[in-house]
Amino acid sequence: MPGPNHNKPDLRDLTAEGVQDLLVGLGEKPFRARQVLQWLYKHGARDFGQMSSLGKDLRARLASVARLQDLEPAQVQTAADGTRKMLFNLADGSAVESVLIPEAEHSTLCVSSQVGCRRACAFCATAGLGFRRNLSPAEVLGQVLAARRLAEADKPLTNLVFMGMGEPLDNLDNLLIALQHILGDHGLQMSQRKVTVSTAGRVDRLAALGRATPAALAVSFNAPNDALRDELMPINRKWNLAALKKTLMAYPLKPTRRITLEYVLLGGVNDRAEHAAQLAAWTKGLKCKVNLIAFNPHPGAAFSAPEPATVQAFQQELIDRHITALLRQSRGADIDAACGQLAAKEAGEETGS
Repeated sequence: MPGPNHNKPDLRDLTAEGVQDLLVGLGEKPFRARQVLQWLYKHGARDFGQMSSLGKDLRARLASVARLQDLEPAQVQTAADGTRKMLFNLADGSAVESVLIPEAEHSTLCVSSQVGCRRACAFCATAGLGFRRNLSPAEVLGQVLAARRLAEADKPLTNLVFMGMGEPLDNLDNLLIALQHILGDHGLQMSQRKVTVSTAGRVDRLAALGRATPAALAVSFNAPNDALRDELMPINRKWNLAALKKTLMAYPLKPTRRITLEYVLLGGVNDRAEHAAQLAAWTKGLKCKVNLIAFNPHPGAAFSAPEPATVQAFQQELIDRHITALLRQSRGADIDAACGQLAAKEAGEETGS
């Protein structure tokens, strides 16, 4: 349960400007904010006592008006391929998962933005949890800092994908605060090309996202016509493919950047040649690439994975139509850590099953 300091603002819930305002309110010079922000993000301070370049009096005054939440995984599961799934128990008793994926020379973190999700995509395990609440900026950043501590020295955490539990654009305000600290010079200084926000298609918030952050954009697509997408992704009933295409065409992109369309291939559902042809036609004029992901089965799922030959044929159909189509290999499926499998239960319960 939340402790007695819960009503104090968490420093990582504040924008950089908010941290400065807090310190000025304590009678400090604005430059102190830079010092505090370095402790929060460069050094990953887990309590005020670690901020050794600040005087004891200032640390005490900070602790009197603010708190510093720290997330430590309650459970870490390691897959055969080295992927690690972290379970975080939150102060209110709810839980979220994030996934640390080792690559050849770096690591990627799949970050959660909500406890559960309200979007009810038919193929996603998180949808079965329903929606409980948004994560705070501090809870988002806490996952990243915990993963940075866990990452191997020769595979540092350099890439983030907001593709974990939740719809990031349903939590846009908190997402943008977290991204300020993830991308900012005062913060984690991660490359904007290596931080990706994925949405199921919240058309009404895409423009605001594009104006506010240079992070890369991915769209969970999964069906090339409205009838099928209505079934698989209820969000399409409010913002259909025509509305999505119009908004993506206007999305601000740098000359070398493209939007990623994430397409989960469901055996016998959306994986036929005609679907590939419809997808290629829909992308006409849009600066994009397609990431193909074979469905990862999870308990209770009504779908099955496609045959490998079907996946290859679908990819080739797109390539033949001059669409950049990449096959994304699933990681961590043996611990229910692959795409679409995250399903953290209440604290203390088994997860992913």
